[in-house]
Amino acid sequence: LRNYAKDVKGILTRVLAKIASMTALQYLNKINNRPIGRVKYALC
Repeated sequence: LRNYAKDVKGILTRVLAKIASMTALQYLNKINNRPIGRVKYALC
């Protein structure tokens, strides 16, 4: 992945978005009684 962010605000936005999406996928796995670490298959 390339980072095209031009300033610190853009980089922080990308990092926070990734953290939020990973947390959401882990939560979906938790409520569906699946292994939390397998976020790649959370939506299947």
